[in-house]
Amino acid sequence: MKQTFEHLKTLQETDTDLKTLRARMEEIPGRIERLKHEAEQAKTNLSKTHQAIIDHKKQYKLAEVELKSAEEKVSSYSVQLYSAKTNEQYKAFLKEIENQKKLKMKVEDRMIMLMEEAEALEHSRQTAEKESARLETDTARKVKSLEAEKEELEQVTAERESQRAELAKLLPSNIIKLYERIRKNKNGLAVVTATNNRCNGCLNPIPPQRMLEIERQNRIYTCEACGRILVPDQD
Repeated sequence: MKQTFEHLKTLQETDTDLKTLRARMEEIPGRIERLKHEAEQAKTNLSKTHQAIIDHKKQYKLAEVELKSAEEKVSSYSVQLYSAKTNEQYKAFLKEIENQKKLKMKVEDRMIMLMEEAEALEHSRQTAEKESARLETDTARKVKSLEAEKEELEQVTAERESQRAELAKLLPSNIIKLYERIRKNKNGLAVVTATNNRCNGCLNPIPPQRMLEIERQNRIYTCEACGRILVPDQD
């Protein structure tokens, strides 16, 4: 019977290892996806910066056209000013000249602002290019490492599954059925040690007489509180 207890403990350790291995494998696709998404986001940010620079250049070109138009109108109205035949015409030309000069100043201010923004955008573009290149290299390296880790985990998992199958053959069918039922209901933990008159699965107390019986290892005992199989703590 003591051999049965040893097999049960080893089976539980194997199943715990398998649970950990599978959890690690299941995390890898998500980690890879997050890395790729981050790299793609950096490319998107770089593309947006490029587009913003193009848009600013277009706005600057339009401002140049608007500035030239205002300058031409000022020049034209200045010429017409001297050909005014009435005082009203003279005042009207003066007003148009003043309006175009105000417009010219506004356009010039906007052009200065656009140049400052373009300088900041160029700095952002350089930073974004470096970040995108770094992430692309970093992502490729990390993805390769994660894929290698997944292959290794798959290999170790296959070996542990093979070991588990051999272990299961060493246990009586009724004990295996009991173990599997408990493991399913207790989140994978069916076998726990009993230490200092307590179940290490739920920490509920174990009567001293029952503790002695568990230590003798003559039969299978389960915790009265959580239902897990109790084995003595050899340490």
